[in-house]
Amino acid sequence: MTQCLNPDCLKSNPPQTIFCQSCGEKLVLAERYRALKIIGQGGFGRTFQAVDEYKPSKPFCVIKQFFPQAQGTKT
Repeated sequence: MTQCLNPDCLKSNPPQTIFCQSCGEKLVLAERYRALKIIGQGGFGRTFQAVDEYKPSKPFCVIKQFFPQAQGTKT
């Protein structure tokens, strides 16, 4: 499966899909990295298991998505 990287979507898509079937966002980052699944998340972002499609051996790698949550504002 291919994981959508859009923070408002995050739907799984069939392998080799180019655009998310739910939101329409492109699924391959920098024409190279395809997210497979979320492997962790916290207050500052998410980590995805991914595959490097540029290299012939298609090794696994990670994508770190910086996504801070607002904790409040100064007044």
